[in-house]
Amino acid sequence: MTQDATQDTAQDPFDALKIHARDPHTGWSLGIFGAIAEFMRDPEEPAAMEAGAEALTVVTARGGLAVRHHPATVLVDYEMPSRHAERRIRARAACLPETAAARAGRAVVTQIGPDRDALRDEDRDGLLFDLGIGLGSVEACVRTRAPALIAALRAAEGMPAFLAPGLMAAMVEHSPHRVFTSALGRIEVFQPIPPPGGVSPDGPHTHVLPKLIAHERTHAASVPIPDGLVPCLSIHPPQG
Repeated sequence: MTQDATQDTAQDPFDALKIHARDPHTGWSLGIFGAIAEFMRDPEEPAAMEAGAEALTVVTARGGLAVRHHPATVLVDYEMPSRHAERRIRARAACLPETAAARAGRAVVTQIGPDRDALRDEDRDGLLFDLGIGLGSVEACVRTRAPALIAALRAAEGMPAFLAPGLMAAMVEHSPHRVFTSALGRIEVFQPIPPPGGVSPDGPHTHVLPKLIAHERTHAASVPIPDGLVPCLSIHPPQG
């Protein structure tokens, strides 16, 4: 661990995550270096929240967040430089040991089937496809009912998504829901995918950058995660 990171052992990690999830001023991200989903909501934005012993979910018209309990969760607090030299940005990573963080690790487009774990009932018959980013801690998926996009995704099965002819153009055209999952949570993005050269919308959105994904890193080198741990969900509290 570097001097810029500390582990929080004073509070139950799941209790801490639930407190963050209830705060509309807190942002969230889930992903790897080069492929990330972000969830945030406005204080006045309508949100449906459900809390249980093993999970808490927050869903708005623009996206959704699920935070899940895991007994091996470790919270790592750290600071990063900001554009303003006199300030540093506080952040918190919910981590797991590498073995506990492991997911499917698919490296090619793969149809998973109906998304039975979708955060909204009406989305559970949508077909889920893993885009195959290849790292074991996160699954980056899309969910759709659009026949043309389903056909394009099925034609791409067995290939890396970025090498499949026409797939990225079809994704922009049909703008499927993006669904990123880890052992500690899920972020769903319902907003449109911007066209090439466009700007991501305010609120929940995703970034998928093949050149960065090629580095095969679970997180940026500037994020001081202790050896043996993998970030599975990141919290961005309001900056005071």
